[in-house]
Amino acid sequence: MNIPQNLPITPLQSKAARYQLGLTQANVIQDSGLPGHKLKGFETGRLIPDMKFLEGLANFYQAKGIELSELTEGEGLTPVNAAAVKPISDKLQSLSGMAFRIAVPFDQVDTLLERMEANDERIDEVLAQPAKAGFLSDYDESTEALQRELFGLMAANYLLFRALQGRSLTARTVKTGDKRTQLDLLNAWVKFAELTPLLPGAAADAAPADQAVEGAEQ
Repeated sequence: MNIPQNLPITPLQSKAARYQLGLTQANVIQDSGLPGHKLKGFETGRLIPDMKFLEGLANFYQAKGIELSELTEGEGLTPVNAAAVKPISDKLQSLSGMAFRIAVPFDQVDTLLERMEANDERIDEVLAQPAKAGFLSDYDESTEALQRELFGLMAANYLLFRALQGRSLTARTVKTGDKRTQLDLLNAWVKFAELTPLLPGAAADAAPADQAVEGAEQ
Protein backbone atom coordinates (compact mmCIF):
# COMPACT_ATOMS: atom_id res chain seq x y z
CA MET A 1 0.00 0.00 0.00
CA ASN A 2 1.43 3.37 -1.01
CA ILE A 3 1.05 6.01 1.71
CA PRO A 4 1.24 9.71 0.73
CA GLN A 5 3.93 11.63 2.55
CA ASN A 6 1.43 14.39 3.36
CA LEU A 7 -1.84 13.17 4.82
CA PRO A 8 -5.03 15.28 4.63
CA ILE A 9 -5.09 15.22 8.45
CA THR A 10 -2.83 13.85 11.18
CA PRO A 11 -3.86 12.06 14.38
CA LEU A 12 -2.83 15.03 16.52
CA GLN A 13 -4.72 17.45 14.29
CA SER A 14 -7.83 15.32 14.64
CA LYS A 15 -7.59 15.31 18.41
CA ALA A 16 -6.84 19.05 18.57
CA ALA A 17 -9.79 19.82 16.29
CA ARG A 18 -12.09 17.76 18.48
CA TYR A 19 -10.88 19.54 21.60
CA GLN A 20 -11.48 22.95 20.03
CA LEU A 21 -15.01 21.95 19.06
CA GLY A 22 -15.67 20.27 22.40
CA LEU A 23 -16.45 16.96 20.71
CA THR A 24 -15.80 13.43 21.86
CA GLN A 25 -14.88 10.63 19.49
CA ALA A 26 -18.44 9.38 19.78
CA ASN A 27 -19.72 12.83 18.74
CA VAL A 28 -17.50 12.87 15.66
CA ILE A 29 -18.47 9.33 14.70
CA GLN A 30 -22.18 10.11 15.02
CA ASP A 31 -22.07 13.50 13.28
CA SER A 32 -19.71 12.54 10.48
CA GLY A 33 -21.00 9.04 9.78
CA LEU A 34 -17.40 7.79 9.55
CA PRO A 35 -16.44 4.31 10.86
CA GLY A 36 -15.72 4.50 14.57
CA HIS A 37 -12.94 1.92 14.68
CA LYS A 38 -10.98 3.87 12.08
CA LEU A 39 -11.17 7.14 14.02
CA LYS A 40 -10.12 5.46 17.26
CA GLY A 41 -7.29 3.54 15.64
CA PHE A 42 -6.12 6.64 13.77
CA GLU A 43 -6.04 8.95 16.78
CA THR A 44 -4.13 6.40 18.87
CA GLY A 45 -1.59 5.93 16.08
CA ARG A 46 -2.40 2.25 15.63
CA LEU A 47 -3.29 2.53 11.95
CA ILE A 48 -3.55 4.85 8.99
CA PRO A 49 -6.99 4.45 7.40
CA ASP A 50 -7.73 4.78 3.70
CA MET A 51 -7.55 8.17 1.99
CA LYS A 52 -11.33 8.35 1.60
CA PHE A 53 -11.71 8.24 5.37
CA LEU A 54 -8.93 10.79 5.99
CA GLU A 55 -10.35 13.21 3.44
CA GLY A 56 -13.82 12.79 4.93
CA LEU A 57 -12.49 13.47 8.44
CA ALA A 58 -10.59 16.55 7.28
CA ASN A 59 -13.66 17.86 5.44
CA PHE A 60 -15.79 17.28 8.54
CA TYR A 61 -13.61 19.51 10.70
CA GLN A 62 -13.14 22.13 7.99
CA ALA A 63 -16.91 22.38 7.53
CA LYS A 64 -17.10 23.32 11.22
CA GLY A 65 -14.63 26.16 10.73
CA ILE A 66 -11.43 24.41 11.78
CA GLU A 67 -8.26 25.35 9.88
CA LEU A 68 -6.18 22.21 10.12
CA SER A 69 -3.02 23.90 8.90
CA GLU A 70 -3.11 26.20 11.93
CA LEU A 71 -3.29 23.28 14.35
CA THR A 72 0.28 22.24 13.60
CA GLU A 73 1.35 25.48 15.24
CA GLY A 74 0.15 27.10 18.40
CA GLU A 75 -1.28 23.81 19.62
CA GLY A 76 2.07 22.16 20.22
CA LEU A 77 1.41 19.72 17.41
CA THR A 78 3.82 18.39 14.87
CA PRO A 79 2.98 16.79 11.52
CA VAL A 80 3.12 13.02 11.37
CA ASN A 81 5.51 11.35 8.98
CA ALA A 82 3.16 8.90 7.30
CA ALA A 83 6.00 6.66 6.23
CA ALA A 84 6.92 6.11 9.87
CA VAL A 85 3.48 4.87 10.85
CA LYS A 86 2.52 1.32 10.02
CA PRO A 87 -0.61 1.20 7.87
CA ILE A 88 -3.44 -1.25 7.95
CA SER A 89 -3.08 -3.55 4.96
CA ASP A 90 -4.51 -6.77 3.67
CA LYS A 91 -1.71 -8.67 5.38
CA LEU A 92 -0.76 -6.90 8.58
CA GLN A 93 -2.30 -4.59 11.16
CA SER A 94 -0.34 -3.00 13.97
CA LEU A 95 -2.10 -2.98 17.33
CA SER A 96 -0.37 -1.41 20.33
CA GLY A 97 3.02 -2.84 19.47
CA MET A 98 1.57 -6.24 18.64
CA ALA A 99 1.08 -7.50 15.12
CA PHE A 100 -1.04 -10.28 13.74
CA ARG A 101 -1.67 -11.43 10.23
CA ILE A 102 -4.96 -10.56 8.61
CA ALA A 103 -6.13 -13.66 6.77
CA VAL A 104 -9.38 -12.39 5.26
CA PRO A 105 -9.91 -10.25 2.14
CA PHE A 106 -9.33 -6.57 2.84
CA ASP A 107 -12.94 -5.65 2.03
CA GLN A 108 -14.09 -7.90 4.88
CA VAL A 109 -11.87 -6.33 7.52
CA ASP A 110 -14.08 -3.26 7.99
CA THR A 111 -17.18 -5.43 8.28
CA LEU A 112 -15.65 -7.52 11.06
CA LEU A 113 -14.22 -4.53 12.94
CA GLU A 114 -17.46 -2.58 12.70
CA ARG A 115 -19.39 -5.50 14.22
CA MET A 116 -16.81 -5.76 17.02
CA GLU A 117 -17.13 -2.01 17.63
CA ALA A 118 -20.91 -2.26 17.80
CA ASN A 119 -20.57 -5.13 20.27
CA ASP A 120 -18.19 -3.06 22.41
CA GLU A 121 -20.68 -0.21 22.53
CA ARG A 122 -23.43 -2.57 23.67
CA ILE A 123 -21.08 -4.09 26.24
CA ASP A 124 -20.55 -0.62 27.71
CA GLU A 125 -24.31 -0.16 27.94
CA VAL A 126 -24.83 -3.53 29.63
CA LEU A 127 -22.02 -2.95 32.15
CA ALA A 128 -23.72 0.25 33.30
CA GLN A 129 -26.99 -1.54 34.14
CA PRO A 130 -27.79 -2.21 37.83
CA ALA A 131 -27.74 -5.75 39.20
CA LYS A 132 -31.16 -6.35 40.71
CA ALA A 133 -31.94 -8.89 43.41
CA GLY A 134 -34.61 -11.49 42.81
CA PHE A 135 -37.46 -12.41 45.15
CA LEU A 136 -36.13 -15.90 45.87
CA SER A 137 -32.68 -15.68 44.30
CA ASP A 138 -29.60 -13.49 44.31
CA TYR A 139 -30.52 -11.84 40.99
CA ASP A 140 -33.75 -11.30 39.08
CA GLU A 141 -34.46 -12.54 35.55
CA SER A 142 -33.54 -9.23 33.88
CA THR A 143 -30.10 -9.24 35.54
CA GLU A 144 -29.48 -12.83 34.50
CA ALA A 145 -30.57 -12.00 30.95
CA LEU A 146 -28.09 -9.11 30.82
CA GLN A 147 -25.34 -11.42 32.06
CA ARG A 148 -26.11 -13.89 29.28
CA GLU A 149 -26.09 -11.07 26.74
CA LEU A 150 -22.80 -9.71 28.12
CA PHE A 151 -20.96 -13.01 27.86
CA GLY A 152 -22.51 -13.60 24.44
CA LEU A 153 -21.16 -10.27 23.17
CA MET A 154 -17.69 -11.03 24.53
CA ALA A 155 -17.77 -14.49 22.97
CA ALA A 156 -18.87 -12.99 19.65
CA ASN A 157 -15.95 -10.57 19.66
CA TYR A 158 -13.53 -13.42 20.32
CA LEU A 159 -14.93 -15.39 17.40
CA LEU A 160 -14.73 -12.30 15.16
CA PHE A 161 -11.16 -11.59 16.24
CA ARG A 162 -10.16 -15.15 15.38
CA ALA A 163 -12.00 -14.79 12.08
CA LEU A 164 -9.70 -11.88 11.21
CA GLN A 165 -6.86 -14.37 11.51
CA GLY A 166 -8.63 -16.86 9.30
CA ARG A 167 -9.53 -19.22 12.13
CA SER A 168 -13.04 -20.48 12.76
CA LEU A 169 -13.92 -22.41 15.88
CA THR A 170 -17.27 -23.34 14.40
CA ALA A 171 -15.99 -24.93 11.18
CA ARG A 172 -14.94 -28.16 12.83
CA THR A 173 -16.12 -31.75 12.92
CA VAL A 174 -16.00 -34.13 15.86
CA LYS A 175 -16.69 -37.84 16.35
CA THR A 176 -19.30 -38.36 19.03
CA GLY A 177 -21.50 -41.18 17.78
CA ASP A 178 -25.11 -40.04 17.69
CA LYS A 179 -24.80 -37.51 20.51
CA ARG A 180 -24.95 -33.76 20.02
CA THR A 181 -21.97 -31.75 21.25
CA GLN A 182 -21.07 -28.33 22.55
CA LEU A 183 -20.01 -27.55 18.98
CA ASP A 184 -23.58 -28.10 17.83
CA LEU A 185 -24.80 -25.70 20.48
CA LEU A 186 -22.14 -23.16 19.53
CA ASN A 187 -23.16 -23.29 15.87
CA ALA A 188 -26.80 -22.86 16.84
CA TRP A 189 -25.88 -19.80 18.93
CA VAL A 190 -23.73 -18.36 16.11
CA LYS A 191 -26.75 -18.53 13.82
CA PHE A 192 -28.98 -16.96 16.51
CA ALA A 193 -26.46 -14.11 16.98
CA GLU A 194 -26.37 -13.52 13.20
CA LEU A 195 -22.64 -14.19 13.04
CA THR A 196 -22.80 -16.91 10.37
CA PRO A 197 -22.04 -14.58 7.38
CA LEU A 198 -19.02 -13.14 9.22
CA LEU A 199 -17.28 -16.36 10.24
CA PRO A 200 -15.27 -18.38 7.70
CA GLY A 201 -16.69 -21.83 7.24
CA ALA A 202 -19.62 -21.34 9.61
CA ALA A 203 -22.59 -23.48 8.68
CA ALA A 204 -25.90 -21.79 8.00
CA ASP A 205 -27.60 -24.43 10.11
CA ALA A 206 -26.27 -26.59 12.92
CA ALA A 207 -25.78 -29.99 11.32
CA PRO A 208 -27.43 -33.04 12.89
CA ALA A 209 -25.03 -35.16 14.92
CA ASP A 210 -25.04 -38.05 12.45
CA GLN A 211 -24.10 -35.75 9.58
CA ALA A 212 -21.27 -34.23 11.62
CA VAL A 213 -19.89 -37.69 12.31
CA GLU A 214 -20.08 -38.66 8.64
CA GLY A 215 -18.18 -35.53 7.69
CA ALA A 216 -15.49 -36.28 10.26
CA GLU A 217 -15.01 -39.85 9.03
CA GLN A 218 -14.56 -38.92 5.37
